[in-house]
Amino acid sequence: MNYKIKVYYEDTDASGRVYHSNYLKYLERGRSEFLYKLGYNHQNLLQSLNFYFVVKHIDIDFKLPAYFEDILDVETKIHEISKVKIIFNQSIFREKNLLIDSKILITPVNDKGKIVKMPIEMLDKLQLSKI
Repeated sequence: MNYKIKVYYEDTDASGRVYHSNYLKYLERGRSEFLYKLGYNHQNLLQSLNFYFVVKHIDIDFKLPAYFEDILDVETKIHEISKVKIIFNQSIFREKNLLIDSKILITPVNDKGKIVKMPIEMLDKLQLSKI
């Protein structure tokens, strides 16, 4: 799934490039939009299923910089999934140029911070989106 984002002045450093930590925000928005398109949102997951997702590991490769007022395309795909984790492949493009390539591991945890299993219905829906 893809999500478009515009780079604002506040996202950049003194050189006019996107400051590195802001890419994490863009990737987070891409994952959130991915879940929203499948009919899930973070508040409902916590309220109805007593879990939310946390990032456990990030591997990010910065290929090219993005600049003020660029329109970026955040591409989010499931690389691997199990009852207790989702590994996303996420890329950020400006037109056809690959700027960021990443792999991000998230895991469901309950309100006590303990890893829990995703319900089978959710797992099935996520598996179908992988195709």
